[in-house]
Amino acid sequence: MRRLLLPLTLTLTSTLGFAQHTLKFDSLNSKGQEQYRTQQYEASARTYELALRAPGITPRHKTTVYYNLACDYGLLNNAPEALKYAQKAVAAGYANAANMEHDSDLKVLHTHKQWPKLLAEVRKAEEKKKVRRVQDIKLVTTDIDNFWQAYAKAKTDTANAAAIFQRDYFGKASIGLQDYYAYKIRNAQTFARRVLARPQYYASIQATLNSIAAQKPQMLAVFQKFQELYPAAYFQHIYFVVGGFSSGGTVSDAGLLIGADQTANGPGVITTELNLLQRNRNGMVTEMPTLLLHELIHSNQGAQDGTLLSYTINEGMADFIAELVTGTLGNNARLHVYGNAHEEELWEAFKKEMGGRDASNWIANGRQETPEKPCDLGYYVGYKICQAYYNKATDKKQAVADILNIRDAKAFLAASGYEEDLARR
Repeated sequence: MRRLLLPLTLTLTSTLGFAQHTLKFDSLNSKGQEQYRTQQYEASARTYELALRAPGITPRHKTTVYYNLACDYGLLNNAPEALKYAQKAVAAGYANAANMEHDSDLKVLHTHKQWPKLLAEVRKAEEKKKVRRVQDIKLVTTDIDNFWQAYAKAKTDTANAAAIFQRDYFGKASIGLQDYYAYKIRNAQTFARRVLARPQYYASIQATLNSIAAQKPQMLAVFQKFQELYPAAYFQHIYFVVGGFSSGGTVSDAGLLIGADQTANGPGVITTELNLLQRNRNGMVTEMPTLLLHELIHSNQGAQDGTLLSYTINEGMADFIAELVTGTLGNNARLHVYGNAHEEELWEAFKKEMGGRDASNWIANGRQETPEKPCDLGYYVGYKICQAYYNKATDKKQAVADILNIRDAKAFLAASGYEEDLARR
């Protein structure tokens, strides 16, 4: 199950008020999640039902709680309650059709007579949220502006830095930063500590982060080219935030949430305070359009089947199609330097694991980064499989549509002829 996390409400004017407003709800939410993780589904459901009555719960919170309750009751094989809360989630604004359709926690509903109607409703809700025209995409950089104002104050009053960031940055958050905070930051004190620990870096990236807004024409041009290549494409609004090295990016119902301070390299940027992985992943700010297209491709691709093979193909296709459109791999070009020199041995190692569900040696494996070998080499493997399929195709535009709509990862690998091509080299 893709478990849903709850965004926090970041609108109060003081840290104390913020804590008082959310403490009970956050406590119940955390408890419900932990009970779910430990398979205490009855207890988790009771906790979430209490959370629905907690002071300060917002409509956005309720949507997620309803969905998580549906999952708990689904795992308890209680179809009536699972259906009731799934319907409540959709009525409250839940709009992720692929997640609901493939969520194994809701398997008890798959034979229910109301299941087709429920899926139809969530697909309709999802369609309403899709942005079809490039000119309608919102590119929001106001959170970056608010960060710099808060940062200037926090530097002169480090003892109260967390409260300052809470009031002047998170307290003025866009809906995108609200979700990014809930999913990735979670704690203003941790955020303040991470930012203030890198004074030279943050001082040196102000110009590069402020240049993002000026890249809007290039970003929209890239999106337009993608739509020309794939007319069925849809888009999401994009929020640029400063994340304190919490995450380079994530996604929510609000749109794409980009931790811009992790793609902020450029002339004059000082990276000596960053560790090896942070330096290597810190792409040039001028590569932002390629990064955004990579993330938007994830919104347009088919669902994974849970295997390592499927996961790597989904990541690799985002790199491959982004390169088709922009002419560059962005910061992931570094993976290809190593990958091209070790392609055969990487494939042999990958084959042994590709049918399983453990991606820890191939994707998001930052702890394995060394000066000699980069992490995330699953991106490279997936790219090469997609490239092989595309190169074989006579109708290139159809090939792109095929790649974006893979239904069977094993069959796609076979159709690509990648392994045979590699053996012939």
